Amino acid sequence: MKTNDILSEKQKLILELLKRNNIDKLKDFINSLETPLYFLNSTNFDLLTLALSLNCSFYIIKLIYNRCNYKTLNYVVKDIYHLYDMSNHKDETIVNYQNSLEVLMDSNNNVKSPLLVSLEFSDFQSVEFLINKGADMYFKINGKYILEILREENLLTMRKLNFLLKNGFSLKKFKIERLSNFEFKYIKKCLENFVFDINFIKYLLNLYKNKAGISKRKFNHRVNNEINKIEIPMELYLKYLDRKDYKKVEYLYKYYGTEKTRSFKDFILFYLNYFDRNFNKKSFYDFFNFIINNENTFPFSKEYAINENETIIINKKLKIVELIKNNNNLKLETFLKNNNYILHCLYSSKSEILNLINEYNVSSDIVDILRKYFLI
Repeated sequence: MKTNDILSEKQKLILELLKRNNIDKLKDFINSLETPLYFLNSTNFDLLTLALSLNCSFYIIKLIYNRCNYKTLNYVVKDIYHLYDMSNHKDETIVNYQNSLEVLMDSNNNVKSPLLVSLEFSDFQSVEFLINKGADMYFKINGKYILEILREENLLTMRKLNFLLKNGFSLKKFKIERLSNFEFKYIKKCLENFVFDINFIKYLLNLYKNKAGISKRKFNHRVNNEINKIEIPMELYLKYLDRKDYKKVEYLYKYYGTEKTRSFKDFILFYLNYFDRNFNKKSFYDFFNFIINNENTFPFSKEYAINENETIIINKKLKIVELIKNNNNLKLETFLKNNNYILHCLYSSKSEILNLINEYNVSSDIVDILRKYFLI
């Protein structure tokens, strides 16, 4: 069924007027109607959502809102506008976006709310207007928050997030677990906005205004109280730990709470072992290398990290000697292959490998394997 076949004549007429963005002719049309304007709305034809999709002027948006007598802005409409011919539309961005909506249909069933549409098109004047009129930033569409849909559509920007945060969006209602698939910059922004909120900022400003002194201990206590307002879900730590994105794990660690340092150390060590999928200690070695080579706030000292990596190296060398002594060429090759990441640390010179060969009178097969992996 073609779109034009399911539209009434009046719907077609107002659609054309909205496409022209002509408020005077739109007013004339509305005044000529024998029935209220909202009678033109239906399940998949909503004037407010349509006007927002067409990037109509703010005056038209307000006119439609007022004349359609919307009782709530927290509703959805099946957006079918992508089926219309957009080839003559003056705004290339809108043309490209509407053409891409077919791709988005599977993820969101092409269901829209007014607030979602205004955010998709970065129409911040309309976004603010809708929020002030009762549009809920936490309104779910097909079980997803608007913020999640914007991310799925690749239409989320820092400007949009900042605008929502400025207008009251907070992790108090939007659980941080739902941010696990977001880019880290959005997670960080939401955390900082929630933890160091307006009340904390007012507290600092009041200290400055009154020139009131505060001890370092008391200030740190207040900061820790703010940080402890939120508990970071373990899956976020694990996501970045598994990716070896240790800077992000370190950033999240500051929200862990200083009184739980011991449990955090145990947690990290447990999951480094869990992520040691090839049983070669690479997850441990990479993490401790980060500790050794970077200034950080992790509860592991550089001395501890150096000792741990030295232990890994010693054990690898002992295992190689064992396999050479047993003349087990298959196990030796498998071991060297699985531990290729650390071989350059095991022996500082080719002469050490040659000494091994001479000391244990190894077979030619073992020699070939050692030559292959240590390039002697």
